[in-house]
Amino acid sequence: MIKRVAMWRLENKEDSEKMKEALESMRGNVPSLLDFEVGINISESPSSFDIVFIATFEDEKALSEFRNDKFHIAVDEIVGKLREQRVVVDYNF
Repeated sequence: MIKRVAMWRLENKEDSEKMKEALESMRGNVPSLLDFEVGINISESPSSFDIVFIATFEDEKALSEFRNDKFHIAVDEIVGKLREQRVVVDYNF
């Protein structure tokens, strides 16, 4: 199993709900995603990010399918317009 943790800083923090909705639209539309959650930051720390996406994949093949999924790519285009910075960690568990 693989877990992906992605975090974004947004150009405009007021876009947090729009970003969350875009990410959550993948539920049921991206078969390689076993499960995921999306959270909006509540911390006021200057080092914090605005949005977190935590997803579970069966294996590396499923993660690769996710990267190439047409629905995910469409969501990524929306997300890309809202973000200032992105960091990602993928790990086995």
